[in-house]
Amino acid sequence: MPRYYFHIVSSGNSVRDTRGVELAGLDAAHWHAMHLIYRLRANSRDAVEDWVIEIGDESGATPLVVLPSSVPKPRAA
Repeated sequence: MPRYYFHIVSSGNSVRDTRGVELAGLDAAHWHAMHLIYRLRANSRDAVEDWVIEIGDESGATPLVVLPSSVPKPRAA
């Protein structure tokens, strides 16, 4: 299985994923990034979403970038 890396990047900072996760493919990596966005939102409710998740592969390429604005926010209960 390929390994994907999930880097959180904003205009002023970046957090590089050095471990990565083995996943079945790019579709699974996209789902994983969406899940990370939900978790980040849950842990920092007041954070401005001026960042993206760059999904890197084993070759060092970035085949996908996920914008937080593309992931629906949960409805208020």
